[in-house]
Amino acid sequence: AWAVGQAKARWQASTALDAPLDVQVDIGQAAWSERQIGDTHLKLKGSAREHQFDLRSEVRAAPPVWMESLQGGRSFALAPPSNTPVRTLITAAAHGSLAGQVPIGGSRESQPPWAWSGMLQRLEMRTTQPGSAPLLTLRDVGLALRGGPPLSASMSAGRAEVLGAGLRWNRIDWEAGRGIVTQQLDMQAELEPLAVAPLLRRVQPNFGWGGDLVVAGRVVVKQTDSFRADIVFERLRGDLTVTEESGTQSLGLTDLRICLDAEDGVWSFTAGLAGETLGVLGGALVVRTSPQSAWPGADAPVQGVLEAQVANLGTWGAWVPAGWRLDGRLNISASFGGRFGAPEYTGKMVGSGIGVRNMVEGINLTDGQVDISLQGDTARINTFSARGGNGTVRIEGDATLDDTWRARLKLVADRFQVLGRVDLRVVTSGEASVAIDGESVKGDGRFVVDEGLIDFTRLSSPGLGDDVIVTGRSNDPLEAPPTAPTVQGGNRISLDLLVNLGDQLRMRGLGIDTRLRGELRVARPGGRWALVGRVTAEDGTFANYGQKLVIDRGVIVFNGAPSDMRLDIEATRPNLDVRVGVQVTGPLQNLRVRLFSEPDMTNNEKLSWLMLGRASDGLGKTDTALVQRAAFALLAGDGDGGPGAITRAFGIDDLGLRQTEGDTRETVVSVGKQLSKRVYVAYEQNLATSAGSFQVTYRIAQRFVMRLQSGLDRSIDLIGTWRWE
Repeated sequence: AWAVGQAKARWQASTALDAPLDVQVDIGQAAWSERQIGDTHLKLKGSAREHQFDLRSEVRAAPPVWMESLQGGRSFALAPPSNTPVRTLITAAAHGSLAGQVPIGGSRESQPPWAWSGMLQRLEMRTTQPGSAPLLTLRDVGLALRGGPPLSASMSAGRAEVLGAGLRWNRIDWEAGRGIVTQQLDMQAELEPLAVAPLLRRVQPNFGWGGDLVVAGRVVVKQTDSFRADIVFERLRGDLTVTEESGTQSLGLTDLRICLDAEDGVWSFTAGLAGETLGVLGGALVVRTSPQSAWPGADAPVQGVLEAQVANLGTWGAWVPAGWRLDGRLNISASFGGRFGAPEYTGKMVGSGIGVRNMVEGINLTDGQVDISLQGDTARINTFSARGGNGTVRIEGDATLDDTWRARLKLVADRFQVLGRVDLRVVTSGEASVAIDGESVKGDGRFVVDEGLIDFTRLSSPGLGDDVIVTGRSNDPLEAPPTAPTVQGGNRISLDLLVNLGDQLRMRGLGIDTRLRGELRVARPGGRWALVGRVTAEDGTFANYGQKLVIDRGVIVFNGAPSDMRLDIEATRPNLDVRVGVQVTGPLQNLRVRLFSEPDMTNNEKLSWLMLGRASDGLGKTDTALVQRAAFALLAGDGDGGPGAITRAFGIDDLGLRQTEGDTRETVVSVGKQLSKRVYVAYEQNLATSAGSFQVTYRIAQRFVMRLQSGLDRSIDLIGTWRWE
């Protein structure tokens, strides 16, 4: 297992116990079991009878990330800022004396008796990263080795700190085996009372761990003609708390215990967790092997059970991502069989009243029912259903939980509310199938939108680009920036969904308010969502230039990202003798709006008909209607703002202000409502008098209008219009 690429050694040694002993070894490049070793310095001085030993070695590898997190150092999930390899530094110092003869050469049975005794003055292991705490510290422990069969070793009582936790032991004795007994061992140790919350805060500094939970444990291992072990790790006192945005929540721990008992070849693993809010978790596993084995073999038979009961999943809310909430009850029962190296599972997971909420994203699943059975490496979904809005969703299928993890699932939705946000609401029905094979996911299906709303009124709100990464603030200048997320995993997702928009999907924003019809194909090529299809607008209006125009033609074409849509809309003002309106064309992010009319007119004439409903003939400088309408259009921009917001608040379509003709001009305020395509109702109030009038206009045809008026002047008019060019 050893490989040395570069080393330098100098030594002076003898088999005589009192002869001078001086050994120095410097290793610059070496490996042991494929683990790179460098910058190793070993010194041995004195004599064989009395000598001093010093070692300093750097292993070119970081400890496991969980170990580094526990001891409070920097996490090595990311490369250090200097991009230098992380190394683990091991230092040791000892002094001792040898009695008997120097053990060199020959077999263990033929060597003459010898004995070495000494003191391990220091043993420390830490990473070379600045500011990291020691992983292991051991000081002033007596050691003894005895050779000449049998070989034996012993360690006096001592104490070590492992990841900040104190481990204290009495005497530890080991002896090489004779005959069928491979070795003998006698060790008794105990874990000193350890506060758990500070340890968890090191692992998850942003999680909000707190509390006064203290755990302790003991280790008793003996091996003579058989192996025996008694290892216990348990709660001593206290509880844990989790602090989040909603406050501090206690876990209510009443029991925490993990045990291993091995005797006469029967290994029993047991674990128990109980809490007033967490629920109950318990399990036991029995493995049968030979009495002499210090660890079960891969072919050892196993039997075991696991039971978990969670009365309220909401208490586990701190374990889910921010913004998400859980509800419901969950029970898990399982049994184990097979072999220690390849266990087999049989079990069931049953849940009721399960809810998943994220109000920001508009997700709200309620009344979830779960029934999943597990047989060997096959899992089957007997029941998996939930409610969303007034509808339901159901999933069925099975999965093979082997090395590749394959699954075949079928999803059925019935008026299921997928999203329920204020600006994005989707209720759908349909079916889809999902196939999972290792890291690849393939899905296809067909859905119909029963009802929905797409509101992009706030489309122009400022926001961060997709390439902007926001990280937590840190005062540590050496804190490494996170790497940018990749979408490589998304490339393994193949999606092909055909979505029929139905008759009740409404789109609103930028002045447009209309129903949408058509079909869209939803795909995910290259890890990015894409929409392809053609959608038409029906029974829609377009608020612009202070008017609510009727959409005569509306086509929306999707060909790529969801926001990458192109509009082709033509909207006209209703109840006019001429056809005049607005055309909106171009991509959503850069719409182009222009006026049009039939017959063609100048822009001033188009504006007059569009905003005033009549030709510009006779308009004087004092006529404020055009100015007022133009000002409204400027306030509203190209969207439905300004007066549109006011008219919607009062449930009306038109709000006007004008002056009468004549020498004495009086101000008249008018409000109107379009009851249908042909019927229009209006009320006018002269601010100079107390009299007002109601008008009902019925358009018989494009050139014939009937008008009924009540108030100071009561009349029924039949108006026909002819134009000659």
